This record gives sequence, C-alpha cells and structure tokens, in this order.
Amino acid sequence: MRYACLLLLISVLLSLPACRPKPLEDALRGHLPPEDNNRIITEYCQSCHIHRTFDDLGHVPQVQALYDREPYTEATQCRVCHLVHKNTWGEQRRKTLWPAEVAQGTASNSSSFEWFKRLFKTQTK
Repeated sequence: MRYACLLLLISVLLSLPACRPKPLEDALRGHLPPEDNNRIITEYCQSCHIHRTFDDLGHVPQVQALYDREPYTEATQCRVCHLVHKNTWGEQRRKTLWPAEVAQGTASNSSSFEWFKRLFKTQTK
C-alpha cells in the first residue's frame, strides 16, 4: 500500500509540468512581454507552409495603414487582429479582424471574440 501511494504521488508530480500552458498559449493570451508574444506567434505562423516566408518585420506597419481606427492603427502585437479560441478538447479556431469588418463597425476585439466563441460553440454541437 505504501508503494502504491508513493507511485501515485510520483506520477502526479511528474504530470504537473504537462498542465503548464505552452509558450504559444501564453503569447496568445498576452501573458508575455509584447516582443516575446510577437516572436512566439511569428515562429508558430512560419511553421506553416503557407506562411513560411512571412515577413514579420514589415507586416505590422503595412497592415496598420489598412485600418481606420484604434487600436488597429496603433497595434504592435499580432494578437490585436488575430484571435484564437481553444475549446475544452484542445481544438483551436482562428479569426482575423479584417480592415473591412473594422471599417463597417462590425468588428471589435471583444465583440468579435464573443461572436467567435458563439460560432465555435455552434460548430462543435
């Protein structure tokens, strides 16, 4: 019995680091300094074959000019325009707040994220 309890304690202690959020999740939540957030998110994007040649240095200034209001015109972090929602099962849904949505007033970070969560919920039912 004593060995079983000791074995259980060791397995619980070894599994605790697995519960720690990964750096990408911390970056998407804004828990890191802005430079680290952008670096980690950029590395994640560049790991995809579509965005392998993504120019991270020129992207933000180039895209800021496409928007007509703050916080998008003043954004310094990727996560202002790019949202990611992860459900309980680890599935991720991504959304970009496009300049046309923002110009029409149909998108804001908080309202789009709420819309995005509702959309995600209906797609998983």
